[in-house]
Amino acid sequence: MALNLTPQYHDADARYRAAQTPQEKLAALEEMWRELPKHKSSEKMQAELKKKLSAARKALQQPAKKASSRIDPFCIPKSGAGQVSLIGTPNVGKSSIVGGLTHAHVKIAEYPFSTALPAPGMAPYEDVQIELVDTPPLTADHVPAGFPGLWRSADALLVVADLSADSLLEDAETCLDQLAERGIELVDGPREVASQPDTTLKVPGFMLANKLDVPGAEDNLELLRELLGARARIEALSALDEPQLARLPEMLFRLIDVVRVYAKPPGKKPDLDEPFVLPRGGDIHTLARKVYRGLEHNIRSARIWGHNVADGQQVHLDHILHDKDIVELHT
Repeated sequence: MALNLTPQYHDADARYRAAQTPQEKLAALEEMWRELPKHKSSEKMQAELKKKLSAARKALQQPAKKASSRIDPFCIPKSGAGQVSLIGTPNVGKSSIVGGLTHAHVKIAEYPFSTALPAPGMAPYEDVQIELVDTPPLTADHVPAGFPGLWRSADALLVVADLSADSLLEDAETCLDQLAERGIELVDGPREVASQPDTTLKVPGFMLANKLDVPGAEDNLELLRELLGARARIEALSALDEPQLARLPEMLFRLIDVVRVYAKPPGKKPDLDEPFVLPRGGDIHTLARKVYRGLEHNIRSARIWGHNVADGQQVHLDHILHDKDIVELHT
């Protein structure tokens, strides 16, 4: 029997992986337990979740330790509609992409290894922000120790390749191989949480072939798609071409697979400036948890303005929400 994990479970699992405190871990695990279907096929996952819940509760009971003076630079708190981590070998143009779309303090240089630590920045897309994380380059022989955690916690991954490099195929394959060695596969679709600890984690992502403006880039792009297109979706642009680069935020918004929902207080106009961001497939319950944070059980009904409904139509609490729906919650 299939597990049929809900979007709410996937969202809680992602928050658990990115949690920074015992309280955040416990809250995410408790939601995962509530959302996990309870049947014979999920017995192993139930047992694993119970162990994690027990460990998280014990961690909260331990005396608080003094904060360590060391800060993990690869632990990047999530912000905005979603977090996209860039991956690439030296001089592929990751910093140019992040610097061109955000106000992040990235170091753009012609020499390799100019990026020493991850650098996050916020890229605007319509009424939301997407967090891009520029990262140090990797090689076939070296991957910084903090990378796997950052890769697994990100909402999406972007493998950047250099269409002008003689080692294009080798470098692109190095990135995909390093992900595969750590149990991560890029998918052109929603995140798929592994049902067993040792199975592959499928993370939304694609390969971005940069420097499309250089001579011979089109031929190299065709070759890249022919040889590696089966392993990852491939898009192409030049980070130096502003109109081309400006298309990327929309592509990333679609990649992180979320929807924007606007809250409308009863008797008032909706707030169209600050949407709530939900995983695609989220319902009224999901929105209520975002709005009321622990008091969502007080919601009794909802009215909606949006896709495939009449304006102001009352809907069930399991009604699936779509991008740019307007929702009025009633207690």
